[in-house]
Amino acid sequence: MASASIWGNPEFQNDSTYSTPLVKKLLQQMMTQFGAQGACIALYDEASNQMRIISHVRVRNAATFSLMPPSDPGLSNIRVPRRRVTLKLQRDEDDNPMRNDSQILTEVEDVQPEQCELFAIGQCYTRDQDVIGRVWQKNEAYVMTHEEYLLTFRSQFENSLHVDITPSAYLAVPIQEILPLELQTRHRTPPKVIGVIVLYQLEHANGAIFQPRQRHEAVQYTERVALYLQNDNLQREQQRTGEYLQRLQEISVAFPTNVKLSDLIEDVYRFVARLVDASSLQLTLYDRDTVCLYDVFAVNDTERVDELASNPVVATKEGRPIWWQVAQTEKQTLQFSPAREPEQAARYAELLQGAWGDQSEAESFLFMPMKMFNRVTGSLSLASKRANAYHFREVQVLETMVQIVTVSIENAKLYERDRHLLRDAKQREAQLAAINSTLQTITSVLDVSVLLNSFVEKVASLVDVELCVFFQPSPTREELVAEAMYGRPSVSLLDDGSGRPAIEPPHNKEEHEALTRMIRLPFQETFLERQVRDEAFFYLDVERIEELAQHSDEGGVFFLHAIPGQQLLMIPMFYQEDFIGLLSVSLPKGGRSFKPKDVGMLLAICAQASSAIRNAQLFEEREEAYAELQRMDKLKDEFLVTASHELRTPMSAIIGYSSLLKRQSSRIGPADILRFATKISTAAEQLHDLVENMTEAAKMGAVDKNLELKLEPIQVRSVVEIAASTLLLSIEQRIRMRIDERLWVQADGVHMRQVVQLLLDNASKYSSAKSEIVVTAEEETLDRIAEILPEGSIDHMTIMEQGNAPMIIVRVHDQGEGILLEDQQRIFEKFVRAPRSLTTPVRGSGLGLYICRRYVEAMGGKLWLEHSALNEGSVFAFYLPLVEPPAEAGE
Repeated sequence: MASASIWGNPEFQNDSTYSTPLVKKLLQQMMTQFGAQGACIALYDEASNQMRIISHVRVRNAATFSLMPPSDPGLSNIRVPRRRVTLKLQRDEDDNPMRNDSQILTEVEDVQPEQCELFAIGQCYTRDQDVIGRVWQKNEAYVMTHEEYLLTFRSQFENSLHVDITPSAYLAVPIQEILPLELQTRHRTPPKVIGVIVLYQLEHANGAIFQPRQRHEAVQYTERVALYLQNDNLQREQQRTGEYLQRLQEISVAFPTNVKLSDLIEDVYRFVARLVDASSLQLTLYDRDTVCLYDVFAVNDTERVDELASNPVVATKEGRPIWWQVAQTEKQTLQFSPAREPEQAARYAELLQGAWGDQSEAESFLFMPMKMFNRVTGSLSLASKRANAYHFREVQVLETMVQIVTVSIENAKLYERDRHLLRDAKQREAQLAAINSTLQTITSVLDVSVLLNSFVEKVASLVDVELCVFFQPSPTREELVAEAMYGRPSVSLLDDGSGRPAIEPPHNKEEHEALTRMIRLPFQETFLERQVRDEAFFYLDVERIEELAQHSDEGGVFFLHAIPGQQLLMIPMFYQEDFIGLLSVSLPKGGRSFKPKDVGMLLAICAQASSAIRNAQLFEEREEAYAELQRMDKLKDEFLVTASHELRTPMSAIIGYSSLLKRQSSRIGPADILRFATKISTAAEQLHDLVENMTEAAKMGAVDKNLELKLEPIQVRSVVEIAASTLLLSIEQRIRMRIDERLWVQADGVHMRQVVQLLLDNASKYSSAKSEIVVTAEEETLDRIAEILPEGSIDHMTIMEQGNAPMIIVRVHDQGEGILLEDQQRIFEKFVRAPRSLTTPVRGSGLGLYICRRYVEAMGGKLWLEHSALNEGSVFAFYLPLVEPPAEAGE
């Protein structure tokens, strides 16, 4: 990369058109020839269209001159010599001004601008400005005294002009261009003035100043000066041309061997920077295949536009009609000054705009088509802040360079195309291998969860993205539920000021899957449903994401706002005609869209994965059905054992006591009849309870919505008191309560009483006589309750949504024989009782805990076994939402 210091300061372009040592020697000779003690030379500057002083010299002993009384009181500061200085002059026989002989020429020194403002080096003059401008305009020599000079040109600056030594007389002579004889005959116009020489004296030599004849002699003498200057200029031009040719030869050798397009562009950049003055540059390439224009390189006011290297500006020929007209139709170099030619600037305004900024104020503009035979492949545009920055010779060199570069760029493009084809072929081979590996991985798995997690991870790895999610329609198809998600761990959690607890990363597979399923997106009657039905794939942009977020729950909103790049590629997945899921993939790194080949690869993988996912789902459904069948078969066996055992006991009592009454009705007394009737009534009541529990369990479906509940504020203590009073007559244990009267829950009063009664009855069955059953209730938040819940009972979504919601925990403590560890999870299933209970006198259907759990969950709570140890008793607990007491509670 060329540095900023190089750019805009070309090494071949030099502000000095003539050799400074030559100009100084010529001035020395004229001072010797005409007896002058000082001289300056102004040469024409084509860029500024002015005469610019490039050298001002004076004899070294000029300071030894004394002051003379001025003849004019207004000129009292004019210096005159104290003594006469005779200049020893010798003529060089060969008239070579560059001969280095100190004895031939008077020793001179440069006069610096800070030393003397008169004719300061670098000062410019327009036509008719000062004596130099007058000589330039009239093309005539002038002789004048200093007084005349001041009165004519410097009267208004007399008091402010700073000079260290004041001249006494001036001889100003034009330097006329010397043309060949045939051109002089053909063109009868006066020769062009290429410069002006001003000689001045520091004293009146015997009262004499420059003579009129010296004016004529000086005009003839400047012909010699003009010849030397023009000859030097030609030599410098030849030297520059040689350097140009050498550089072009280097380019012609280097460019064909370089097949990297970016390096070629850098070579163009460096060559132009070394050749001409250009503050701005733009390289545009035309691609015949895409019929598009690409701005691949630009410099704006010496600053490179770096983003073009990876993201060139693309336009169609319809979008740039002026470029197409100039480059493709006219195919000619275009050169003008935008700042000085407003009509041209307006006509070609399109060329002056673009990636290189606005060049409408540039002093020089050059547009060169890049031609290869009759075909244009691009253009090179230059702009400079200097006027007339691009001369004919530099334009020729640039055009030659452009032709060489055009061929090299075409070769590089062909090489790049072949290299890309080879690379694409290798990538396709690698992709096919990756696709086969991915498909083998997912088709060999029948576990749906493992398959989906492996699927999203493989897809994310194949296309190198940060996020990949598989959504599955809910059973009602109202929502899309995230079933598997792969995301790189690049998200850091910060306090957002909402007061919500921080979301901790999942510590195990179950937590990860639970958090993933919290991501739900609306589907039914949304644009997602329409696009899934009509399109093979589509993108979710920022607008669509916000639209979904407005109708999503908290989990969906969090997911949508955390999408990398705020854009998703969505691929619907079908098995035959059934919509089975939606694959969501974030954009690749850099936020760019997927390439067509990447989308094609994802579509192919999804098509194959759909069959694998559906097969795994069918296999899982079959396994679940088989497991449910086995479970039902086991429940049936347990039910038959339980029913035959539990129903036989009360039926035997009823049949036995009924037979006794029938056979001994005439012999027994009223006391025995009452005893037999009581036994029959008790057995019948046990039989009725068993049948009721079986009937109620049968009514409960797999969905809690089948339960008809009436939720309202219920006082916990009153419910427990009613349930306990019902059992006190039939149990031998003592029930003790520690419940605050101010605790109220949202529940169904009848079913909550039934739950408490069943738990108390269950505690009494397995507790020894005269023992104590304790019922407690206390307030606690849901997130604290989650810390003591068994692993399988935690509802992560509910905890995320209602973590700080207040709840009431009700606990039933007994002093029974306890429950074995292997039976603690099974006791909440239908017809399940501890195996040893069949050998005990305790009766039961194995439905009580199942009924309790279903009712508690339907009322918005959870029931679990909190603690149990052999011969130490058990603690059953459940929680329900806390509510404020109703207004009439105080009455």
